[in-house]
Amino acid sequence: MQEVMRCLQDELIEVPADSKAYRILRFMVLAKLADLDKGRHEPQQFSRSSLLLNVEGELKGRTLNATTWLPAGLLEQFLDARFASLCERLRRAGLDQMPVVRANDGKGGKGNERAFWLDVAPLPDALAPQEPQRSWAHIEYSRTDAGSVRPSWLLRLIFRNGELKNRSWRGLSLLVGIVIGLVLLGLWLLAGVWTVATLDQTLTLRQLGNVALLGLFAWFIWANFYAPWWRLVDDRVIKAPSALLSILEDSAELEMHRDSEGQQWTRFVRFSADCPICSGRVLLMPGKPDQVLPIVGRCIESPYSHVYSFDRVRLSGAYLGCDVLKG
Repeated sequence: MQEVMRCLQDELIEVPADSKAYRILRFMVLAKLADLDKGRHEPQQFSRSSLLLNVEGELKGRTLNATTWLPAGLLEQFLDARFASLCERLRRAGLDQMPVVRANDGKGGKGNERAFWLDVAPLPDALAPQEPQRSWAHIEYSRTDAGSVRPSWLLRLIFRNGELKNRSWRGLSLLVGIVIGLVLLGLWLLAGVWTVATLDQTLTLRQLGNVALLGLFAWFIWANFYAPWWRLVDDRVIKAPSALLSILEDSAELEMHRDSEGQQWTRFVRFSADCPICSGRVLLMPGKPDQVLPIVGRCIESPYSHVYSFDRVRLSGAYLGCDVLKG
């Protein structure tokens, strides 16, 4: 078993992935190898809660729901995606067993939580025929909880816990700030153009360059600070520009939604999923240039082949990638 686990460890090290299943299996195989080195061969079981604490840390472990964090079949799906390369690695090592994930029949709840552990099974003589179309056709997204995505320091004064009620004094403050900012931006741009237009002398290349730089800077401010709020009203979900996010955030979305009482809210969230094809991390990205939809889910391991649509209401999507995988 020890050599099988070392092959799994080598596979995870040499072919890393930014996904939850990868981090869980990396922790489990390290713990299993540590046990085997000490001569312990009994199954080393981990509950969902213990995996959550060890993989995500104590802070997230206290706030996330372990059952939704680790759905049934996630780890098995990751190993299935690595099945061909893992089998080849095991055969090169002269082994006739392969690593598998086992789980008990725990249904959840206190004292009856499902446990997971690593085990071995016979290595098949030949690769089983795959059915990629059935497993790749659908994807399930998850949405982060309120406050998980931090906006920029200025917006934190308005977005309490990462969300904002549109019809409130905070929502009104945001609207007034946007209008005032647009007016000042327009006046500043007009003043710059007017300064050049009133010159009696012939325009120099330097002056033309200053005008072009002025226009470029004004477009940058518009595209990153003001245009997103207009697009959000129609699209409901848009990519949040980096200028609106904390410097510690890399990718997030702005979402406008209604609560059970019909009140409109705007919040910073992050939609993500595990890629059914390679178990990489799927994040929302712009659909252009290869997709018609304005926003799609792209696997960060293969962003132009592993592409999925995004349904905000049902938190699901359908496969949109290249025809090679479809056929």
